[in-house]
Amino acid sequence: MSVGNRVFTRRKLPDPELVKAFSKIAAANVADCMGRLCGMNPQIRLMSNPSGRIMCGVALTVKARAGDNMMLHKAMNISQPGDVIVVSNEGERSRAIMGEIMFNYLQGFKKIEGIVIDGPVRDIDILSQGTLPLYATGTTPSGPYKEGPGEVNVPISCGGIMVNPGDIILGDRDGVIVIPKDDAYSVLEKSKILSEKDKEKAVNSAAGTVNRQWVDDLMERKNVEIIDNHYE
Repeated sequence: MSVGNRVFTRRKLPDPELVKAFSKIAAANVADCMGRLCGMNPQIRLMSNPSGRIMCGVALTVKARAGDNMMLHKAMNISQPGDVIVVSNEGERSRAIMGEIMFNYLQGFKKIEGIVIDGPVRDIDILSQGTLPLYATGTTPSGPYKEGPGEVNVPISCGGIMVNPGDIILGDRDGVIVIPKDDAYSVLEKSKILSEKDKEKAVNSAAGTVNRQWVDDLMERKNVEIIDNHYE
């Protein structure tokens, strides 16, 4: 088998109803239920205009050579509705991995759920108006190579977070998190409970009725010295 230069056409996918359930929960609430260790680097940010829509789908992973999108094109060919194409890029920031033509193909014809690229894009005047969720690190007019090697549907690292094919990718205007498919059911139940509690906290906070005693309690446990005087 050609390790480093191969394409897997199949993935183990989670239950579609499970994926749909996550689409109703903010990424921050889910992240809080996963030790706050699942969020991609904030350099990877929303570049398109999905009108408040939450991106939630299953990972179709691309392990790309720096500045090269050959394997991304193959992933585009085999992608399906509900997929989020997630592209590693070895930290490369000098070459755009995607532009208008590729974006239009995925948004207009393939109708996938979203795209996450650990690298820049170009043709931002067009991409920024698109409704397909697109996350990337920035823009540059310099285009990519199409030489390979690379892999499709293997474990990758994107934005500092490990992504396996078929993991659930959840994104909103805060950013992108990764939910391992084998842990998704337990994470969902915790996230539902936390989401409801957060809604209640938000209402109480605005009304000034939220209990803030925990701050002083924490200061005491941390042995913080409270000085009733000004600094001299």
